[in-house]
Amino acid sequence: MEPVEYDETIHPVVWLNKIKSCCYKNQITKKEDIMEFCKSMIHPSIDVSKSSTFDEILNILKTDALFALFKYSVEEKLQNLKFDPKNKDHVQFISIFRKYCYEAEIKKIKSLNDLIVYFNQSFLKRRKLIRSGSCISLKHVATGKYLTSCNMHYKTGSKGSIVFASQTLSNLNSLWIVSDFENESNPIVYGKNKVYFLNKGVNENIFISRNYKSPSTGNWEVSCTREIYEHLIESDSTNNNDTYYIKSKEIINIRDMETNNCILHSHEFPFTIDNETYQEVVGHKGRVDRNDKWCI
Repeated sequence: MEPVEYDETIHPVVWLNKIKSCCYKNQITKKEDIMEFCKSMIHPSIDVSKSSTFDEILNILKTDALFALFKYSVEEKLQNLKFDPKNKDHVQFISIFRKYCYEAEIKKIKSLNDLIVYFNQSFLKRRKLIRSGSCISLKHVATGKYLTSCNMHYKTGSKGSIVFASQTLSNLNSLWIVSDFENESNPIVYGKNKVYFLNKGVNENIFISRNYKSPSTGNWEVSCTREIYEHLIESDSTNNNDTYYIKSKEIINIRDMETNNCILHSHEFPFTIDNETYQEVVGHKGRVDRNDKWCI
């Protein structure tokens, strides 16, 4: 480690710690010797010749006019510091933020650690928000199975890609991209943003039919299609959510906005295609019941 001359572009305490580390590495351990070495690394325009302690050196450096300019430059860095919520490395941002607060000697904050903890919690909370473009799974609350599609097609009705509730969350067929053309990457609001659900496995969108009946119970058929059909995400009354934004782990209802104003529903009634049995997913009208609840 090379010795660092104090040039007023570094915080005095940070500089002093570096000087001490350099001394220890070079076997300079006596306080008097370290003190003299410190003085030798400070430009003569700042008079520290009469200082006898490290605290006295620091006080002189901090009362120098250029230290005020240094703090001002750090405050400008703080003002220009931008946080990107899409960046997963939020810890690095917090580290830089804390460094700048320290170097600018911002003292109006009651507790810098409390501020950092609050920021971290807020960031993690923000990351849980469901946005346009989020990739999600939807677990049927009553049966514990996942909303799924695949390349199997109905033999009757629309003959489109089947939608069913799967026992496992094992592949792209149980993942959905929730999107809103008008909202881009902003958080999605309960009962306001009209969204569509694109299945990652079949690359088609979920659709509640207005014409075809489901194969088992005769409710409205649910399939996947290349056409886009809009839905509203409605909040379940059990959610403990003090905002209008949709978060992961919350219980929701999904209502079709294009056709019959139907609600996405599943139950333990099966249907069979080519000797394979699937749990039926349908659309129905009327009051919301326990089989209409999905967990994000």
